[in-house]
Amino acid sequence: MGLDVVRLGKLLSLAGSQNESEAMVALRKLREHLDSEGLTFTDLGQRLIGQAPRAQSPRAKEPEAATYTDETGVKWPSRESYDKHQAAVAARQETEWRQTEGEREEIIARYGSREAGLARNPREQLLHDAVADLLTPLTPDLDPPGRWHASLDGWDRGSFGPPSDRVVTRIEQAFALPTSLREAKDEFDEWKARSHELEMLMGRPGDSQLDLPAFYRAQRVQALYEHELPIRSIDDLHLRLQFTVDPEWSDDTGRALPDILQAFETLVVTPAGAAD
Repeated sequence: MGLDVVRLGKLLSLAGSQNESEAMVALRKLREHLDSEGLTFTDLGQRLIGQAPRAQSPRAKEPEAATYTDETGVKWPSRESYDKHQAAVAARQETEWRQTEGEREEIIARYGSREAGLARNPREQLLHDAVADLLTPLTPDLDPPGRWHASLDGWDRGSFGPPSDRVVTRIEQAFALPTSLREAKDEFDEWKARSHELEMLMGRPGDSQLDLPAFYRAQRVQALYEHELPIRSIDDLHLRLQFTVDPEWSDDTGRALPDILQAFETLVVTPAGAAD
């Protein structure tokens, strides 16, 4: 299929969860996994149908489908299906490249060159250096070479849960984690902006282009912003409420709501009652 069927099975199982938030997260991860392979949900359905067992006629047995193994070791039903997939990916990437041309030129002008825009910024470099010995290069590599990696101590974008403890420790200690909601939101916004720049420069809108160390750091800071850091002030409460109404994170708001309610009662309701 060209997909990690074990991970695919886990995602499909979670997508059927009675927990709406969990199901939505699984569907989002499944979409990201398919996007990374240049596939759609329609492609997935067609491939699953194609792999379903068929009843064999007693008079004639269908010949086994020929397979083709690409340079990454992925097996395809045929060389023709592989070439068709590659052509579709190339066409999509060409369309995305044209669509992002204007914004890409603005970013290039700001940095001075596309190469300068793609180079790691100071925070990306700190994170990369902290886990450099645990990074596995992409095969085949992208341009510029060595900029992105296939895994981080066995962890990648489609993995369930965080990376290994040593990765988490190094990423968190590369530079200080935010200690307030305002700091967490500011850093998270910086990672979103940086990812957007890279998406435009690579012609891949909507597909995060942060390398794995920065990608995990962004996830870590997002969790601090979403629900982990305590609400200590009206400003914190306002920031957390902003998060809950952002449609981009609508499937992650459940964990934030209990703290929001408690903070509202402590910071708003109780002071108002005390004044009376």
